[in-house]
Amino acid sequence: MRRGFAVSIGLGLSVVWSAPAVAQDDVPELVVTAAPWASPLDELAMPVTVVGRDRIVESGASTLGALLADAPGMAQSSFAGGASRPIIRGLDNARVQILENGLGGNGVSTVSEDHAVPIDPFSATKVEVIRGPATLRYGSQAIGGVVDVINSRIPSSVPAGGLKGEVTAGYGTADKGRQAAGLVEAAAGPIVWHLDAFDRKTEDYRIPGDPSRQAMTWSNAKGVAGGASVFFDQGYAGASISHYGSRYGIPVPDDLLDPTLIDMTQTKMQAAAEFDDLGSLFETLRLTGGYSNYHHDEVGAQSGDVGSQFDDRLWEGRAELLHGEPGSITGAFGIHAVRHHLNAGGEGGELLAPTDRTMLAMFLFEEMPLARALRLQLGARAERVVVNGGALDEATLAVDRVERSFVPLSGSAGLVWTPGGDWVVGATAQLSQRAPEAAELFSKGPHEATGTFEIGDPMLGKETAFSTELSLRREGKRSSFEAAVYQTRFRDYILKALTGESCDDTYDSCTNVPGGTGDELDQLRFSARGATFRGVEIGGRRALAEAGEGIIGVDGQFDFVRATLDEGGNVPRIPPMRIGAGIYYEADLLAARLGFLHAFNQKRLGPGETETAGYTRVNAELRYRPSRSLTGGTAVELALIGDNLLNDDVRNHVSFKKDGMMLPGRSIRFVALARF
Repeated sequence: MRRGFAVSIGLGLSVVWSAPAVAQDDVPELVVTAAPWASPLDELAMPVTVVGRDRIVESGASTLGALLADAPGMAQSSFAGGASRPIIRGLDNARVQILENGLGGNGVSTVSEDHAVPIDPFSATKVEVIRGPATLRYGSQAIGGVVDVINSRIPSSVPAGGLKGEVTAGYGTADKGRQAAGLVEAAAGPIVWHLDAFDRKTEDYRIPGDPSRQAMTWSNAKGVAGGASVFFDQGYAGASISHYGSRYGIPVPDDLLDPTLIDMTQTKMQAAAEFDDLGSLFETLRLTGGYSNYHHDEVGAQSGDVGSQFDDRLWEGRAELLHGEPGSITGAFGIHAVRHHLNAGGEGGELLAPTDRTMLAMFLFEEMPLARALRLQLGARAERVVVNGGALDEATLAVDRVERSFVPLSGSAGLVWTPGGDWVVGATAQLSQRAPEAAELFSKGPHEATGTFEIGDPMLGKETAFSTELSLRREGKRSSFEAAVYQTRFRDYILKALTGESCDDTYDSCTNVPGGTGDELDQLRFSARGATFRGVEIGGRRALAEAGEGIIGVDGQFDFVRATLDEGGNVPRIPPMRIGAGIYYEADLLAARLGFLHAFNQKRLGPGETETAGYTRVNAELRYRPSRSLTGGTAVELALIGDNLLNDDVRNHVSFKKDGMMLPGRSIRFVALARF
């Protein structure tokens, strides 16, 4: 009964996004984080995107947001060259859970858009994205979706022949970006060892017009990691340790004479164990745990003065027990615990006093067949979340220690119908709840890097979302099609919006306070509103004809999300409608694609927003595979990738800095990849 198991956290569109047709060779066979049991991608009923290793390397993306920005239903915050979080179906920050091998530990990236996620895409073997609300397995922070960065730092299998490795290098013209990486895994008896490292450097990238470069978009990042697993008859156990460092500029700073850069480091440890064949009822016990220690300084690029400091420590553990078949039912249940401490100093301490967050959860998934081609999927999750921190009393300007506790509850029910001909039809309904984050509750001061004065609301309650989705999908070797229509209605949607007021560095300077005349920072306030998100995603590809030893085909995509407030008006920073298409050629030796992605004008504006013009990006790819390994996998590959070839002006509507920051202009990348 393992085959076809899929969690009912969202049934619908399954996509392998790899530009989108050329890189089909690197599509992983299994999606290991989207369900308790690994399942072939074409049997998953939930909305999943998988970006394979080849595509990660070729993109040259320095952030997860940039890597995923063109996938259907996704966008990026694009605040800085080294800082950009993914946005899923218009939902961002605390609603999108970013994981590494199923565990968190991503610093303070949800506190502000200028804070990078301390995971470089270059370290990943693949990235899996689950669209839609996913609270049932991953927690209340995943109400919008999950991005899981998968790597083999804790080996879960023995390499064929006892040894495997990879080296890669690349160069991009727009940012003069240089990147190099390598990994090796080797077996010694029952132990498999892993080592990987990467280094990346970019300069300020080129943009159309004058000036020809976007200032302070440079970034430098490097990382090294090692791990090992010991294998035994009924499973394996292993651990890893990694160190990540990054320095990057913050564009369009408020002080042009002393712009800001961020200097970040993180050390992370993870452990995992799996025990199989436990008995007739319980099949597998899976244990994972991790600890991360994160620090960053916000530094004046000229003066060297440290303005803000952030320290973040996180402990996390998960235990999951997969059961067999009492009757015809399969499923899994487990517990999940998190302890999180955040400390801000300097100017950062004015924004957010030290905060603590603890979470303990239980979750359950079950699946049962109703007929030969019809399955019912049920899920539930209950959490207890406690958050404490310093809250601003706007009447007295005192900062008082406040503790809030929440019990988010979530549940879902879904149907999956497989009528034949490789078609999958899905329908789901789900209730999801999220506890507010510390920044939403306790923000109380200036954030110079974003140019905002942020005010939280310590009395915010749980955010509740009711989601429904219908989908249709078909996967085939010569053609594929996917379409989904969804709606999410929020009660007490926690809105992060500009108020139209301005401040200096203290609350009594704000223009909505008697006597306040501040004008340096835009005031931003968190509040709870009713809101509704509706959207459509369509994608597909079709082989048209054989050409020599290859195939010529076409592909296309379309996505649209509309988000409104129940009281009237629009939710701010919602991605525009997009449409794209391309023509491709695929053969064993050579693959190529030429296509475009057009974003329409965004005229549906939220509070404090301005209209953003549309754009068209024309892209091209050429991949040459001169040699292949004995097992048929690519041993050597050369790629040439062109992005925004018409050098169009591209501004990202969802970015707080869109008016002063343009995305890269024309870029040509060359990548070489070798595996052994």
